[in-house]
Amino acid sequence: MLELSCLRLSQDKLAALIEITPQESHVSVSDVKALILRSNFGDYLVDEEAIDDAVAKFAELRESPDLIEQWGQTFVKLANIRNAEVTIDVSEDKMVARATITAAYGGNPISQGDLVSAMQEAGVVFGLQKKRALALLAAAKQADPGVKIKKVVALGRQSVDGEDSRFERFVATPKERLLKPKETEDGRVDMRDLGNLETVEPDVELMRRHPHTHGQAGKNVCGEELPFKQGHEVPFTVGEGTKIAVNDANLILADRTGLPLEIENGMKVDDVLSIKSVDVSYGHVDFAGSVLITGNVGDGMKVKASGDVHINGFVESASITAGGDVVVGKGVIGHRLMEGDENYSCTINAKGELHATFVQYSHIDAGKDVTITSQLLHSKIETDGKVTVSDASGLRGTLVGGSIDAGGEISAVVLGATAGTATQLTISGDFDDIQEERRSLNNIKHTLHDKLSKVLDAQMKLGSTKQEDREEGMADKLSATLHHTRQELVQIDFALDYNQQMEDQFFSNARLTVKKELHPNVRLDIVGHKLFTNREYGPTETKYEDGKMTFTPLTPGKK
Repeated sequence: MLELSCLRLSQDKLAALIEITPQESHVSVSDVKALILRSNFGDYLVDEEAIDDAVAKFAELRESPDLIEQWGQTFVKLANIRNAEVTIDVSEDKMVARATITAAYGGNPISQGDLVSAMQEAGVVFGLQKKRALALLAAAKQADPGVKIKKVVALGRQSVDGEDSRFERFVATPKERLLKPKETEDGRVDMRDLGNLETVEPDVELMRRHPHTHGQAGKNVCGEELPFKQGHEVPFTVGEGTKIAVNDANLILADRTGLPLEIENGMKVDDVLSIKSVDVSYGHVDFAGSVLITGNVGDGMKVKASGDVHINGFVESASITAGGDVVVGKGVIGHRLMEGDENYSCTINAKGELHATFVQYSHIDAGKDVTITSQLLHSKIETDGKVTVSDASGLRGTLVGGSIDAGGEISAVVLGATAGTATQLTISGDFDDIQEERRSLNNIKHTLHDKLSKVLDAQMKLGSTKQEDREEGMADKLSATLHHTRQELVQIDFALDYNQQMEDQFFSNARLTVKKELHPNVRLDIVGHKLFTNREYGPTETKYEDGKMTFTPLTPGKK
């Protein structure tokens, strides 16, 4: 058995040595390793090849004891001291830095100073996580030799985008009554009872503007600032019949008695003409303001208003024209004027939105969104906005027959019928404008490239001309033209990038969503991408990818 006295520390105190001396029995690799473990050098980094060398020398000396005189005092370096080591890894986005410490082999542990220096060498100068770093150092100090411990030691700070001014409305608008009918005492919803349409009196609070937030730049662990979107103050739109509060510039008040209506970034209060019913006995209506009809609009009657038109009852084969929204509490009912065409006895033209419970055999033309909470049957719909056929719960809403030309998404709970009723859907929006702008930008870019080539040719020609033959100031003029043309090209490239973003956004919004059932004989045309259903589908949506439009199963939980 090897004695501890065979081991000693090297003169530089960095290694453990074993003296090769005659032994009574064979010395194995295990004997040498056991000796090291029993000694004070157990934490040193063992050199396996050196152990093999020492075992071979012990064996050689045992076979030829006289070699001791030839060798003299012989030592083999078995193990070395190795200080702890640290490496720093920075994530690709430079938002996280991780330190990996390899525990020491009998040497010095990593100190706080060592860790900080390593981070600085790796370019990490921001976001030190002091508690995590100290925990890493402590764990590495207690770890077995050679064990690697890895922890996050620095985190970047994400940028915070600012928010534009936010508007909070304090009064209900008429179209909300349709979307949220009155609840009865037993908890059921009575679709026939939409509650009272309330007007406001002067000085009633209508809307508050909440201040914008500036946002904050972020910073990665390398100290580089991250961009952020700054919030902006959005000015109030103080519509007719409203005013800004004297002591609060962020509050809009009513300035007269009337119907409160929300407009973009503000409110207005319309004069209201309240009518029980519009029929032959009352006559046609043409009013500068909003019109409230508590009953029905009868066959052949016309209602025109510069503001909103709100009808609690039915519209039957009538004409409604509004400068704002049209809200129909019950239904819009018409018929074909001639079998087989799309001319209907009932027409509604609204510059704003159209909201109704159901619509059949009617022509709707709206500047903004069309929302039907129950059924849309055999009608012609034209709108710059989206078309939604669904109640608030998303459980009811059937779209069958007719044609729809929308600017954005078309969605329904049930689309088509099991009988295969022909239904035509078209989404065009502003796609043609986007494409026209792209063609114009590419033409400008082509012209600028031609101009750039001519300027470069002129510079080369000027360079080969003798100094005395050159036109005075021409070199500076060409240089300025070159610089300006290159700046214009950069701006065009930015505009083309934005144009592509607009196209991507169009296809993100221009989609069909069916929450429950999609039946056969539905034709869809999204700017030339045509789809046709020849079978039954479950919940379905369209997906645009790699230039192709397809039907795909609706993502669970998607509205």
